[in-house]
Amino acid sequence: MRKWQILAYILVFVIVSGEATAGDREDVLTKMAIQYAAWNSGNAEAISFNSHSRYNVEGGLLETIDPEKMIAWAKDAFATGLKINVQTSQEDVSIYGNTAVFTCYEKVRIDPPEGQPFSDSRRVTIVLVKQNGEWNEVHVHLSYLKPGNIE
Repeated sequence: MRKWQILAYILVFVIVSGEATAGDREDVLTKMAIQYAAWNSGNAEAISFNSHSRYNVEGGLLETIDPEKMIAWAKDAFATGLKINVQTSQEDVSIYGNTAVFTCYEKVRIDPPEGQPFSDSRRVTIVLVKQNGEWNEVHVHLSYLKPGNIE
């Protein structure tokens, strides 16, 4: 009898653990969809900037993001006419407890207020940590996709 109770508890634990992970996965995908929508609409107020490290798309050394500076930069850039369009594909999320790894490919078009528009394709990895029930970026790694086609 005791053996069946233990098996039942294990089964319930596996089912509950799977549901929690599925919910977290959807939460991360939703968070990222909101981020991309904010960039695409030029809505600096809706972009969730938090302090994190970043490898920028151009390469170079590890940077630390200052949220206040990024918000000010985004507001100014959008107000002066910057337009960004990012289309993602092959989005994936892996959950490891309170840590998530989001990956995707991006097709990016940037229309600066002065100068020529340009486009590129990128590989993206974002590490998020769940803090107080909310997923926050802690590291972003961007790199150009070579060759530039995603398909």
